[in-house]
Amino acid sequence: MGIRDHRAAVAAFTVGLLLAAAGVPSSAAPLKPAAVVQAAAVQLAPCEADPGFRCGTLAVPLNRRHPDGRTIPLHFEVFPHTGLAPKADGAVFLSEGGPGSSITTGPQYYIARTLLAEVARSRDLVFIDQRGLGLSAAIDCPAWQHGGPFYASAAQCHDQLGDSANFYSTTDVADDYEDIRRALGYGKIDLVGQSYAGNDMITYATRFTGNVRSIVVGSPALTVGMDPFYAYAPKAWPEMLTTLCGRSPGCHRSNPDPAGSLAWLAARLRTRPLTGTGIDSHGVAHRVTVTENLLATAIMFYGDFIGPAEITQAAVALQRGDTVPLLRLAADVDPANGGDASGTPREMSMGHWLARTCVDSPTQWDKAASAEVRQRQYAAAFRAEPAMYGPIAKAAWAHPGYAGYQPLPCIASRWEDRPNFQPGTKVRGLPALVMAGELDFGQPPALVRKATDTLVDAKYLSIAGAGHIPWLWSDCGAELLRRFIIKHALGDASCADTPTTPAWLPGNFPLTAAGAQPAKQLSGPPATTDLRRAATVVGWTVMDGLQHIAAIIGRTAPGLRGGSVTYDDTLDPPFRFDRARFTRDVTVTGALSWTGPQLDGTFTIKLPDGSTAAATLHGPYRQYGAELTITLNQHQSFAVPSY
Repeated sequence: MGIRDHRAAVAAFTVGLLLAAAGVPSSAAPLKPAAVVQAAAVQLAPCEADPGFRCGTLAVPLNRRHPDGRTIPLHFEVFPHTGLAPKADGAVFLSEGGPGSSITTGPQYYIARTLLAEVARSRDLVFIDQRGLGLSAAIDCPAWQHGGPFYASAAQCHDQLGDSANFYSTTDVADDYEDIRRALGYGKIDLVGQSYAGNDMITYATRFTGNVRSIVVGSPALTVGMDPFYAYAPKAWPEMLTTLCGRSPGCHRSNPDPAGSLAWLAARLRTRPLTGTGIDSHGVAHRVTVTENLLATAIMFYGDFIGPAEITQAAVALQRGDTVPLLRLAADVDPANGGDASGTPREMSMGHWLARTCVDSPTQWDKAASAEVRQRQYAAAFRAEPAMYGPIAKAAWAHPGYAGYQPLPCIASRWEDRPNFQPGTKVRGLPALVMAGELDFGQPPALVRKATDTLVDAKYLSIAGAGHIPWLWSDCGAELLRRFIIKHALGDASCADTPTTPAWLPGNFPLTAAGAQPAKQLSGPPATTDLRRAATVVGWTVMDGLQHIAAIIGRTAPGLRGGSVTYDDTLDPPFRFDRARFTRDVTVTGALSWTGPQLDGTFTIKLPDGSTAAATLHGPYRQYGAELTITLNQHQSFAVPSY
């Protein structure tokens, strides 16, 4: 799910901000490899951007089915093993998903030096830009890349590619990987693929089983057997929202039926869309209309659970006439933000996305048929679908919109149909691990588990509390990934049952402090209920500010109802709150540090009665069962849940 949204860029910024806050550099100083990659038939040289990596290019046939002399250069980067052994114990092949995302724009540094540093002691890591993206002759279709008319610009991109439009299938990519393996002189290799790259790795395993030592896929976006309407996603949301809100003391207390709140909101927007001005997380005002389509195909996928984390509370606020929380979410995913959100083709090639998707994916029409027949076949398939997908109406979900995009843009042109492998294909005897995120709103666990229909001997794990790409959400997921690559066994995987906290959930969105939940007093003279509520608002103001500044590509975010939060890494502490307001009647001004999981802040608070107070805040950022300690005027302390 999600075609031209900014979630990939948001995730990259968020990871960088979290690492910086935790004191971990996103790109450490280059390490000197202990040994060079084993003898290879392709020339490798120190990469210009980081000599700790070895860069190479291999020319392979552009048209693999009918070679005609044309070639395409495949760019890859090898991180040689760092241990003392003169020769690596094989290699791990990795690429990015999307499709269209390049792994050599920075993810390779985090993977090599942090995520898989332990693995890299004995194995070389090989990072591959698939054909048509990154430094492997990225496809550049300007109008399609930068938000041109959806179907017209997709057709234009297809025509620009000419006869090569059908040369970017996952089967071609798998064959490319095999050529790179041979050129580098490796025997059996380990495969790691996340999201659409899981497609690559599973397809490679079906084609070259004998050359695979093990395979790990996280949230694999398989196309074989996929429902072309993607109805599995909204059908899974009620249970996911119930789990998400149910783990948060504040959310559960205020919203005992989160699935019902979503259903109410979808029905309300279905018959009466909301139009208003929302302030996005950059502080920019947007005149937006919130439809059921925007809710389902954009808000519910926004910002690593910020949409789902806030949607129940926003629905309750709307029921009492408060439109601000919902309009903020809508402003952040306003289609008018599209523009260059997909970045450059080097970073994210939308042309590659189109070519891969349209050849790989099943469609509701015959890909070789005429335009008129394609449209007629899609219309017939649409009529045959049920009216509702869980709480979401079919007409809102399967509709040209911000991220749902039905029918797919492939309908604008003729394409070949190139399934990755035949349905029913089984790979046996191969050590395999399939990991799902329990709260992956785009690739729910029931869908991810279908990968075990092909990798029949695979271990399957759903990581509690995790979203898309589970090993990026918790130490548990990352450790299980490393352990399986090294040992080809999981061992004790009970940590997968302990949920990682995916996002902060406000209990509700009160207009004033009088509507907030009273904080628990820890010490000092007994406080009034009003003061305890104000203490809660202080904690929520800080958490809301951090959540929204971490979910945007920028440095300043407005408070929900005024003021601002700024991140400036040249300052100490780096987070500055300037009259930030979560409710209308409490303002928070001051500075905050975020080191590892810990928050420490000193603020001046303006209270509902007009008085001011000095406040300190200390505690972990969004942890289950943990609390923030807020002290007012040095003598009254309160506890507010940090999740």
